[in-house]
Amino acid sequence: MKKLLPTQVRRIVWSLIAVGGVVGMVGALGEIKPLMVLGVVILICGMGYHYLFYRCPYCGRFLDRSTGAFCPYCGRNMNP
Repeated sequence: MKKLLPTQVRRIVWSLIAVGGVVGMVGALGEIKPLMVLGVVILICGMGYHYLFYRCPYCGRFLDRSTGAFCPYCGRNMNP
Protein backbone atom coordinates (compact mmCIF):
# COMPACT_ATOMS: atom_id res chain seq x y z
CA MET A 1 0.00 0.00 0.00
CA LYS A 2 1.29 3.44 -0.91
CA LYS A 3 2.14 5.64 2.07
CA LEU A 4 0.25 8.89 2.33
CA LEU A 5 2.14 12.15 2.46
CA PRO A 6 1.75 14.15 5.69
CA THR A 7 -0.07 16.92 3.81
CA GLN A 8 -2.66 14.42 2.59
CA VAL A 9 -3.13 13.02 6.08
CA ARG A 10 -3.58 16.53 7.52
CA ARG A 11 -6.21 17.31 4.88
CA ILE A 12 -8.16 14.13 5.70
CA VAL A 13 -7.89 14.70 9.46
CA TRP A 14 -9.11 18.30 9.27
CA SER A 15 -11.97 17.23 7.02
CA LEU A 16 -13.05 14.56 9.51
CA ILE A 17 -12.82 17.03 12.39
CA ALA A 18 -14.86 19.64 10.49
CA VAL A 19 -17.56 17.16 9.47
CA GLY A 20 -17.70 15.68 12.97
CA GLY A 21 -17.96 19.12 14.53
CA VAL A 22 -20.77 20.22 12.22
CA VAL A 23 -22.71 16.97 12.64
CA GLY A 24 -22.24 17.09 16.41
CA MET A 25 -23.34 20.72 16.64
CA VAL A 26 -26.42 20.11 14.51
CA GLY A 27 -27.27 17.17 16.75
CA ALA A 28 -26.70 19.20 19.91
CA LEU A 29 -28.67 22.24 18.74
CA GLY A 30 -31.51 20.10 17.41
CA GLU A 31 -31.41 17.90 20.50
CA ILE A 32 -30.99 14.82 18.32
CA LYS A 33 -28.87 12.53 20.47
CA PRO A 34 -27.94 9.93 17.78
CA LEU A 35 -26.69 12.70 15.49
CA MET A 36 -24.68 14.24 18.32
CA VAL A 37 -23.12 10.87 19.14
CA LEU A 38 -22.31 10.34 15.45
CA GLY A 39 -20.52 13.70 15.41
CA VAL A 40 -18.42 12.73 18.42
CA VAL A 41 -17.58 9.37 16.85
CA ILE A 42 -16.44 11.11 13.64
CA LEU A 43 -14.26 13.48 15.72
CA ILE A 44 -12.67 10.54 17.54
CA CYS A 45 -12.06 8.78 14.20
CA GLY A 46 -10.31 11.90 12.94
CA MET A 47 -8.00 11.95 15.96
CA GLY A 48 -7.35 8.23 15.62
CA TYR A 49 -6.52 8.64 11.95
CA HIS A 50 -4.04 11.36 12.91
CA TYR A 51 -2.28 9.14 15.45
CA LEU A 52 -2.15 6.16 13.10
CA PHE A 53 -1.10 7.76 9.81
CA TYR A 54 0.62 11.11 10.49
CA ARG A 55 4.10 9.70 10.10
CA CYS A 56 7.23 10.39 8.10
CA PRO A 57 7.03 8.37 4.87
CA TYR A 58 10.75 7.52 5.18
CA CYS A 59 11.57 6.77 8.82
CA GLY A 60 8.00 6.07 9.98
CA ARG A 61 8.21 8.17 13.15
CA PHE A 62 5.13 9.98 14.43
CA LEU A 63 5.28 13.66 13.47
CA ASP A 64 3.09 14.96 16.32
CA ARG A 65 2.44 18.63 15.45
CA SER A 66 5.27 19.10 12.95
CA THR A 67 4.06 20.75 9.75
CA GLY A 68 7.40 21.55 8.13
CA ALA A 69 8.63 20.29 4.80
CA PHE A 70 11.36 18.19 6.42
CA CYS A 71 11.14 15.38 8.96
CA PRO A 72 12.46 16.56 12.35
CA TYR A 73 13.95 13.07 12.95
CA CYS A 74 15.59 11.96 9.69
CA GLY A 75 15.76 15.34 7.93
CA ARG A 76 14.36 14.11 4.60
CA ASN A 77 11.94 16.12 2.49
CA MET A 78 8.42 14.83 3.15
CA ASN A 79 6.79 16.58 0.18
CA PRO A 80 8.54 15.30 -2.95
